[in-house]
Amino acid sequence: MSEQYKQRLITHLTDRRYQPRTIRQLAIDLGVDLADLHTFRDTVAELTDSGKVVLGPEDAVALPPPGKEMTGVFRANPRGFGFIVPDEPTEHGDLFVPPGQTLGALTGDRVKARVFHERGRARDGRSPYTGRVTEILQRAERHYVGALHQRAGQFFVKVDGQIIHEPILIRDPYAKNARVGDKVVIEIIHYPAGDDPGEGVIVERLGEAGEPDVETAAVIRAYGLAETFPQEVSADARAAIQGFDDNGAIPADREDLTGGFICTIDPPDAKDYDDAISIEKFDKPQPDGAVWELGVHIADVSHFVKAEGPLDVEAKERGNSTYLPRRVIPMLPELLSNGVCSLQEGVNRFAKSCFIRYSAAAKVVGQRFSRSVIRSAKRLTYLEAQALIDGDLREAIKHARSEPKYPRELMQKLKLMNELAKTIRQRRLGDGMIVLGLPEVELVFDDSGRVMDAVPEDNAFTHTLIEMFMVEANEAAARLFDNAETPMIRRIHPNPESHDLTQLRAFARVAGYNIPLNPSRRELQTLLDSVRDKPAQHAVHLAVLKTLSKAEYSPMLIGHFALASEHYTHFTSPIRRYPDLIVHRGLDRYLDLTDNGTQKKPTKQLGKAMREVLPDEPALRDIGRHCTDTEQNSTSAERELRYYLVLELLQEHLGEDFDGTVTGVTGRGVYVQINKYLVDGFVPLADLPGAASERWKFNPNTGALVAQRSGKTLTIGDQFTVRIASIDLVRRTMELVILDPSKSKSGKRSKKPLNEGKRRAARENSQLKQAGKRKKQPQTAGKKKTAKRGRGKKR
Repeated sequence: MSEQYKQRLITHLTDRRYQPRTIRQLAIDLGVDLADLHTFRDTVAELTDSGKVVLGPEDAVALPPPGKEMTGVFRANPRGFGFIVPDEPTEHGDLFVPPGQTLGALTGDRVKARVFHERGRARDGRSPYTGRVTEILQRAERHYVGALHQRAGQFFVKVDGQIIHEPILIRDPYAKNARVGDKVVIEIIHYPAGDDPGEGVIVERLGEAGEPDVETAAVIRAYGLAETFPQEVSADARAAIQGFDDNGAIPADREDLTGGFICTIDPPDAKDYDDAISIEKFDKPQPDGAVWELGVHIADVSHFVKAEGPLDVEAKERGNSTYLPRRVIPMLPELLSNGVCSLQEGVNRFAKSCFIRYSAAAKVVGQRFSRSVIRSAKRLTYLEAQALIDGDLREAIKHARSEPKYPRELMQKLKLMNELAKTIRQRRLGDGMIVLGLPEVELVFDDSGRVMDAVPEDNAFTHTLIEMFMVEANEAAARLFDNAETPMIRRIHPNPESHDLTQLRAFARVAGYNIPLNPSRRELQTLLDSVRDKPAQHAVHLAVLKTLSKAEYSPMLIGHFALASEHYTHFTSPIRRYPDLIVHRGLDRYLDLTDNGTQKKPTKQLGKAMREVLPDEPALRDIGRHCTDTEQNSTSAERELRYYLVLELLQEHLGEDFDGTVTGVTGRGVYVQINKYLVDGFVPLADLPGAASERWKFNPNTGALVAQRSGKTLTIGDQFTVRIASIDLVRRTMELVILDPSKSKSGKRSKKPLNEGKRRAARENSQLKQAGKRKKQPQTAGKKKTAKRGRGKKR
């Protein structure tokens, strides 16, 4: 059975907008080639035999209805209800659990629930199924972080974020010398349930809440990021570099590239240089048609990190480096990541080199890999390199982070890189590569680490130059394993789901462009180009972004939709991504079998020899799922800390007005992004324009809010002036008000958030009083077991 079709089919059927379709109709919706229709039918048959899908009237395909019980992962909502994401997808999607039926389950808990069928709900367009949690099978393993408060003679912690909505009682706040106002890490020994606020113990005091370094540490703890390396890992790193001499003799099994001109181009604050570039342009086409030869040289991390050793086990657990504002949590100890594995200027470094040969039109005509030794001739920053390409030496010196000496050869090579990168980009655009024109900003910090401003990110083409070269090297690595018929972990990006294209078509019609049911990459890019630099750009480009699937790691042969790449993997960042390290180990096996890439063997024979020692497909699937999860965890941590730091700044601007763009629409209101800072706030229905006389209703087919009286719509991409009404740093929320264009900017502040704050305080007072009345009782064995399961570990 094709894993590719299985995954896409289940994902498609799980969408709440799906209506049962025949196998042939589904194949059309999913863009299945006619030649693959037989395989697709077999996939549906196998899923039907296993009970994962069912066939209805006229053989319409659907997910099975929920049974009497369901197990899955709980997702809590601040308003008291929640949803269960089932282990096996069922009809109507996630199971709704009403308030009072959650048994105190928190986001991330594994639960068992009783399923009820309520016919009346279906009349309202809702799922007829609801649930009641009957058992919490396993608590989410994590620490909780929040500020210590005192009220009504009781100490409690308000947990950061929206996972736990009520205060946690602390009976011994002095155990870790914590003071009121401190940020602390807690373990929960009695989880909140009903009117019981729950009880916890402080396991670590981080410092005064609100301090940037303290809030950074809080996010690190909350997301289970490991700040330090275990002793055995550090010892393994020290042992790994023993005998390495950055000026020693070139090993016989490595290609000597130290005499060639190689350079790095990175951000100004980079320390882990894992990629370097070389380039040649031939005076006339070579026998293979080559006019260009690009060299992409990647730090040979697998030489130092041996499979299944302490370094490897730790790197796999972390999955990736995490890049927080002003702080990096590395995947590998700095001894490696910032030391012998970093392609620093003027020293010899072990690398894996990928050489790609191109025609004049940047079509690939050949490629090879080798183990090598390189010596970077120059370390450049993006803006420095761009200034040199533009011929502006003064500007280049301003952005230099190493001695600003620029020999003629460097200038020539940069010009060639610029020429080739633009030609490659043109070729990829012709293939349908998706290029979104959405704004990005860089935060500006003061000396204490607080955000003081946000400025647009620089648009130097050198960012694209390096991106194009890295994409080409990643493709070359993926092609190598595909040609050898050897499974390998890949970076996959599935085609957009047809469900998600309805709203996009509406935007396209506004722009005067019609897109088909299953648009190709080229058709989407044509749409993007048609509105570039026009008023509709932001709306259309944002809508396209919303339709795109999330990229993930998997051995499935799906390709990368946005990059217009049939075979794609991650090879270019083994210092900071574990999947790249797996790819490098696969290359090690290939280079061992081909005398460092110089000998060729029949593809099938070579592939068989490679498969004998490399992870099989099930193992690669497990690694891919884990690394996708760690990547998402790191992204969430970075996003939360960034959001907090910006909210802290905006708290000084309550009542002030900003330009904003609608980024999300729900039945409760809209999310609007403040353009200057690129942070989202929520606008409830009551604060929408004309809310006093209008009734707004959500249209699930178009994804828009529609005013029932006037017919006005609110949808993604709409531009408004918004006023900051309230900010809750603890909950990580911001409420905005969309200003009526006909009224002046008076600077008034919304009173509603203040009233909500009073209601929350009263609720917390009541819970704490009830908690204080409870007698302290010995902890039962059952509670000990639950507390142990709830102890925070790296996720």
